[in-house]
Amino acid sequence: MTGDPSRAMLVIVLLVFCQGCLGRSPAVRHFMLGTSESPAAVTQSLDTAVLVGPLRLPAYLERTQIATLEGNGEVGLDEFNRWLGGFRDNFLRAVSLGLARELGSRRIVAAPSRAPFEFDYRIRLHVDDLIAMEDGRLRVWLRWTLIPEGETESVKLFVMDEVLAIAGGSVEDLVRAHDEAIDELVRRIAIEVVALESND
Repeated sequence: MTGDPSRAMLVIVLLVFCQGCLGRSPAVRHFMLGTSESPAAVTQSLDTAVLVGPLRLPAYLERTQIATLEGNGEVGLDEFNRWLGGFRDNFLRAVSLGLARELGSRRIVAAPSRAPFEFDYRIRLHVDDLIAMEDGRLRVWLRWTLIPEGETESVKLFVMDEVLAIAGGSVEDLVRAHDEAIDELVRRIAIEVVALESND
């Protein structure tokens, strides 16, 4: 038994339309680091030129999805909550802005840079871990060096190895915890820069 072709076509169109409505994915949210306005811990105003970078990251941070450490070492990637532009650019931007605020300098830039001035210091960064764990804490393991211009020997390696509490269970709380870790890193870098400047 054959039906009306136009009626069958209408049913197919309606089914496709309904499937599209029912299968619509949640909107993807994008987050940016370096938006906190924490007060500066270093009160000096230095016209110091600093290049922040290069930066090395673990594989799970070389992507836009926000990563969390789940059971048995599995890393979960959140497809609907992402770092705007990727984690690398966010991290370098946050460190650069924070350091500029701490030191009171307008000559702090992130690598790669075409800044029209010479740098007094270069900061090399290596993130070994920066990830939320199942117990609601943020695992932070960062290594960095502060290299004065022209210095090739006796460069000191600094380590930030901590576990920080995450205030709540939301994505916003997790992003805020990342910002707090970066703020602490920036504070430590600024203290070392000020110490080197004071010795000159």
